[in-house]
Amino acid sequence: MNILLTNDDGVFAEGISCLAKALKKEHNLLIVAPDTQRSGAAHSFTMYVPLRCKRVELKGLEDVPAYAVSGTPVDCVKLAYGNFDFDIDLVISGINDGENRGTDVFYSGTVSAAVEAVLLGIPAIAASNISSNCKYGDDTAEVIRQIVGKLIETGISKNMLLNINVPDLPISSLKGMKITKLSAQTYENIFDERIDMRGGKYYWLPSGKTTVCGENDDNDERWANEGYATITPLVPDLTDYKSMGYYKDILGDSLK
Repeated sequence: MNILLTNDDGVFAEGISCLAKALKKEHNLLIVAPDTQRSGAAHSFTMYVPLRCKRVELKGLEDVPAYAVSGTPVDCVKLAYGNFDFDIDLVISGINDGENRGTDVFYSGTVSAAVEAVLLGIPAIAASNISSNCKYGDDTAEVIRQIVGKLIETGISKNMLLNINVPDLPISSLKGMKITKLSAQTYENIFDERIDMRGGKYYWLPSGKTTVCGENDDNDERWANEGYATITPLVPDLTDYKSMGYYKDILGDSLK
């Protein structure tokens, strides 16, 4: 299978190398990823400045073509799709250094790269290790390798979009996998105000967030915290179909 690997942590991040090393014996790989850290880029893409794309070599992956792009994760998927002689069967974005659970999916460049692939008609996986100080990246990569193998055995839909979060544990310590829904989260949105050396103000966004998660809730937050790899099927279509009839009734279809 021809697999495009990308991420939002940058082409030289450990996660994408772990993933490539786990997959390269069984699949043809192409790595196209940002040339620097682009976490939180969401679904942004570059319009008003040119993109630069440079061939790079990753340690231990000299036999895998890798490119650094001066853009966002979505740019990387678009560029690989339209400008490389590589017929992509699957896109895997990650392994992200840190979780992408709950409403993280709206901000995540990792997840958005996978969404972009599905918009282009290519099945995709967004893969994350839930720790921002990952110790078991190779184990997380092995989890993804096994999941990909199972999906290939049964056939992969072109609309497949999976968000996978793996606890930072040895694979022997994982309890298994759970197909589950996204959790609900709120973020700290009051910026830290600071003063630079010239007396000017600048701001840092705090990284804290609160997850609304009951003891028995069936969601990605709970199950990953309990030692399971979580898999959440997503769809790019944000239409609230259940509400369409309600708004048709109260708003009608005419203007005065």
